[in-house]
Amino acid sequence: MDMGVPSLFDDLVTRVIDAAGSAGPLARLDAAVTMAAEAAGAGERLLDHFVAQARHADLSWTDIGARLGVSKQAARQRFAERTQPLILPGAAQPNSRLQACLDRARELAQSDGAAEIGTHHLLAGLLAEGVAAAILERLGVTTEAIRAAAHRLFGPPGAPPDSEARDDVPPMSAEATCAVDAAAHHAATASPDSPCPQVRTEHLLFVLALDAGGRARRVLGDLGTDIAAIKRELECYVTGKPRRRGSRWKRRATTTGRACSFCGRSEKIAGRLVAGPGVHICGGCVALATDILRREAA
Repeated sequence: MDMGVPSLFDDLVTRVIDAAGSAGPLARLDAAVTMAAEAAGAGERLLDHFVAQARHADLSWTDIGARLGVSKQAARQRFAERTQPLILPGAAQPNSRLQACLDRARELAQSDGAAEIGTHHLLAGLLAEGVAAAILERLGVTTEAIRAAAHRLFGPPGAPPDSEARDDVPPMSAEATCAVDAAAHHAATASPDSPCPQVRTEHLLFVLALDAGGRARRVLGDLGTDIAAIKRELECYVTGKPRRRGSRWKRRATTTGRACSFCGRSEKIAGRLVAGPGVHICGGCVALATDILRREAA
């Protein structure tokens, strides 16, 4: 180990000393007890997270138990109920970015003390990563703003879960279940030839933003978010229109000149296009791609 890099133990010692300040040994002991409990809880959540990832990658309980030094029965008994990820219905499956967003929605619902994961939790979870996060950030939507709006509209959060209930995963509400089902449908429609289409963050944001009666849409309305702008940004991703090159696209090119190869907007609508080998891209798609790359590099 590089002696110049502080270990986890050294970091915890420093945090205990900072928390106790100039108080005496007993105060430091109290801070150490609190810190040790937090570290133990974080360790459990860390294992839960990566065991869930392993299961999502179709690794068996035998393989997972071997890595943990326990039997497959012990691994299943300890982690099965606590590491169930939110799985979309049907054959469609979330890609890794959407799965991270669904996991984040679950965490937000738990921290709110919510009995169910609502569509407003799904909306906040979408800010974790992916195309949806980049679009929401560009429109000024933040996790904090979503939670504040949800509390205004639907009441304050419940009591924080106690230590025994902290690992309980709240179920998705009927509205949230319908939303992810619709997202899976959009993914299947955009990729009709795929036996197991990948559901992405943009599919779920499309559904949440357009469901006028849903909690997520009500939150966006409370925040003054431009729903039409979300629809314009998402349409090419959700419908797969950029891949279509039928007669309609030829007529469009003839009547309006060049069009962006990614979002399909004409040069008249999108503004100046940058030309490449057989393709064109507009400033909006360049900005969106830059946002996505920036988030992935962070």
